[in-house]
Amino acid sequence: MTIDIGHDIREIAGKDVLALRRELAEIWPDASRARVDEILPRHVARDGFRFLGAFAERRLVGFVYGYRGGPGQWWHDRVATALGPDGEQRWLAPGHFEFTELHVRTEFRRRGVGGSLHDALLEGIDAPTSVLSTQTDNEPAIALYTGRGWQVIVPYLDFGSGRPFLIMGRDLR
Repeated sequence: MTIDIGHDIREIAGKDVLALRRELAEIWPDASRARVDEILPRHVARDGFRFLGAFAERRLVGFVYGYRGGPGQWWHDRVATALGPDGEQRWLAPGHFEFTELHVRTEFRRRGVGGSLHDALLEGIDAPTSVLSTQTDNEPAIALYTGRGWQVIVPYLDFGSGRPFLIMGRDLR
C-alpha cells in the first residue's frame, strides 16, 4: 500500500547539490565519505547532470540524480563489459542516460516519493535509453523500476564489493 504525502519536487543545480552533502549523507546512509565527498563532485560535473530533491514541509526527504554516461567512466566501462558488444550498442549508445542514485528517508518510503522522483528525473530527458544498477536483493527498488517499464539486462554483476547487483535498462524514445 502506498500512502501519498504532500511533497514538492525541485531541480537543484550542481553547486547547490554539493552544499547539501550533510543532508544527502543522512538520507544515503550506505554512502561512504568517499562517495559523498569525492565521487559526487565528479558526477555533478558530468554532461547532462540532473538532480532533483523531494521536500516535505521544507525538509529534504529524498533525492535522485543521473547524467549522460560514456566510455572512460568507471561504471559505464564495467557495465559495457558485462553487456558485451551487442548489449553495449543497444543500451549504452552515445547519449544514454545513467540513472545513478535514488534515495528516500526511511520514514518517507512507500508514500509515493520514490516514484515521483523517478518520473520527474526522466521527464524530458533526450536520450535513447536509460540504465541503472541496484542490488539483486533490493526488492522494493526492483518492483519500483519494473513497474515503470525497466527490464533486467544484466542479471548479476559484482562491482568489486562482493555484493551482487543487477543492471536494468529502459527505452526512453
